[in-house]
Amino acid sequence: MKHLYRLFRNGYFHVFVALIILPFGITPAAAQDHEHHHHQMTAEQFAELREKVPLYREYTDEQIMENMAGMGPGLNIYVSDAQLADDVGVLALGHGFGPEGNEMFRSAYETTAVQHPTSLALGMAMMSSSHIQAAVDDLTAAGAEMVLVIPVTTLKTGKLIGQWRYIFGEQDEAPWMSVERVQSDARIVFGPTPTDDRLIAEILLAYAKQMSSDPRNEVVAIIGHGATDPQANAQELEILERHSAVIRNGDDFARVQAFTLQDDAPSEIRSANIERMRAWVRAATDRGQRVIVVTTVPVRARVQEKIRQDLEGLDYVMNEQGVVEHPLFSDWIESTIAASK
Repeated sequence: MKHLYRLFRNGYFHVFVALIILPFGITPAAAQDHEHHHHQMTAEQFAELREKVPLYREYTDEQIMENMAGMGPGLNIYVSDAQLADDVGVLALGHGFGPEGNEMFRSAYETTAVQHPTSLALGMAMMSSSHIQAAVDDLTAAGAEMVLVIPVTTLKTGKLIGQWRYIFGEQDEAPWMSVERVQSDARIVFGPTPTDDRLIAEILLAYAKQMSSDPRNEVVAIIGHGATDPQANAQELEILERHSAVIRNGDDFARVQAFTLQDDAPSEIRSANIERMRAWVRAATDRGQRVIVVTTVPVRARVQEKIRQDLEGLDYVMNEQGVVEHPLFSDWIESTIAASK
């Protein structure tokens, strides 16, 4: 019964629903769309989103709802064995990466899950925080008196990390909709993102080396997601520049350059960023240099597919893995847990 309870709490209810309704002709996408349209939005909520998300000012109400549906429902996935008990629980927050990407993200926490009750809460929490509350409840049910929240995002600041901080009472205003905040008797420790840790630079260096054959005749582009807010985006570029220095010192690459997509910014801003990247890649190719692209995305996901479209027709190689997929990321998790105690 405890295992069945967690299956439903962990979001696998959607799997059971799909198994029941798919034979009757309803596709997974339709089931997901139904999940999001279950949240009937008011005119005030649409207005709040448009005020806080510049991109949505270009969208109709229907387009906003379609965009929400494309993000998928919030999921909480319990990683530890149901019998494990400990007074320290680990909650990893992630954007949500689709079935394959979610499994890769979960795999990074398998070692941790043997020692501490560990749960994942995946989703942007734009409209609801119920999956995060459920994950915290699972951890406290396993004996956790302290819950370490690990927000895994490519940004140190920005709307996603801000929404999570709001949900845990770390900031006053929600960057998106003002959803329910987490309630718990456990002590909540909101940990750091991995964004600016040197270990991320080491992972990017390792990926670049994997693709390298003649570093002195190769250039490396680091591409990050980028924030909509200019100040937050500038902060991310500074972090990526520090990662660039680690890569430059770690091998004899001819040049290392940092870029951000600002993937959620209005279309003209993102398009200008893409043109800068394309011009840089073309110039390097014209000089006879081989171009290596590494990204700071957590797991291989839709952002990488979009980058391939953005750089279509150019000559380059890009790493397939996200930073969470590298073995060094587990070291970062363990060091973060140790620092929280």
